[in-house]
Amino acid sequence: MTDAPVSILGTAVATAFGVTVEENCDALLAGRTDFCPPRHFDARGRLLGVDPELDGGAGSRMERLLEKLRDAVTFPIPPGTRLFAATTVGAIDLLERGGKQDTVEEFLHLAERIFGIPGGILISAACASGQTAAAVAVRELRRGSCRHALVLGADITGEFVTSGFAALGALSRDVCRPYDAGRDGLTLGEGAAALLLSASEPGFGRITGAAENGDARHITSPDLSGEMLSAACREALGGLPPDGVIGHGTGTVYNDQAEIAALARLFPGGPPPLFSLKGNLGHTLGATGVLQTALGLELARRRVLPPQAGLRTPEKGACVSTETRRLGGGRLLSLNVGFGGLNSALVLEAL
Repeated sequence: MTDAPVSILGTAVATAFGVTVEENCDALLAGRTDFCPPRHFDARGRLLGVDPELDGGAGSRMERLLEKLRDAVTFPIPPGTRLFAATTVGAIDLLERGGKQDTVEEFLHLAERIFGIPGGILISAACASGQTAAAVAVRELRRGSCRHALVLGADITGEFVTSGFAALGALSRDVCRPYDAGRDGLTLGEGAAALLLSASEPGFGRITGAAENGDARHITSPDLSGEMLSAACREALGGLPPDGVIGHGTGTVYNDQAEIAALARLFPGGPPPLFSLKGNLGHTLGATGVLQTALGLELARRRVLPPQAGLRTPEKGACVSTETRRLGGGRLLSLNVGFGGLNSALVLEAL
């Protein structure tokens, strides 16, 4: 999908690093991490990227996270804006307490109420949820189905999802090290982000392309050849190379290997600089793609990619570094993948 660009009119984030895009990017450039034992459940010694501000109080951590994101929004949301809400597990802590069963639907209801936008569209596409929501919003804006779109992605940590990834053997024994030769698994995190998009108004950034496909290979393991992921990237890029790549980069052996293979197919002369947020914030599941777009746009504006947190020895073929790198321009490729073989590629530009 490389039709007319869609403008980005506003961005907002809510993480343990803060509630502005600027302070979050400053934290990334400083190489900060935020991994500690959670206080809201027994993680059996595992470290997670938790936000202590969500601890305590009644109701779900998701409700408090969405309220924190709402309070971080500094741009006006025009009347008639369509809501595209993305999550993987939603208000999962309600299920853990023996309450609501459909925690993803409850997430949508919370988002509609807290942001005052009824009739939202729910996107739950595993770990590609956030970027898929942005791609769906871009398509609807280009079709003229709405004038403005608010894309929102959020996920929280909890016992259910931590136990699930542990059962798969996907969690790191320590903390994740994306694209590192000695990586041993992911570290879960929590956070939220929002994008206000328009197809008709000028903004300070834009989405120039988005594409998705599926490996159709395995329920949890990616295609290690990277063939379909590289195809999605090629479609989204539309023939114009990026100045840098924000990868999915979970720190699992197979995910990172598949991404490196996809980038090698796409850039046979050598890939552009690569970086993953997950070394700093952990894997924020459905929030990941929206966070990558919001923070990526600011990094593109500054023409830099942060040092890769957790990196010791780069995996062969991965263009990662422990140093901040200058970019030649403000065009970034963002990658997201998810269980079920989902592949998502999005291209953003700072203006």
